[in-house]
Amino acid sequence: MKKLTAFTVHTTAEGKRCAYMYSVIDADGNITEANKRANCVLLDEEALAAVQQLESFLDRRLAEE
Repeated sequence: MKKLTAFTVHTTAEGKRCAYMYSVIDADGNITEANKRANCVLLDEEALAAVQQLESFLDRRLAEE
């Protein structure tokens, strides 16, 4: 099983790029691989909407500080 451990989204020339880290866990619960890394450009409209929602939330939070 793969377990997401961290992610970040940033804007690049290609669009919204998501970099993420994960661990691989076997059937006995042992971590067989840690800190695996991957990335992708977000094309899915639902994922892009979720990113926009988070960015809006953080913009409002910053305005309140």
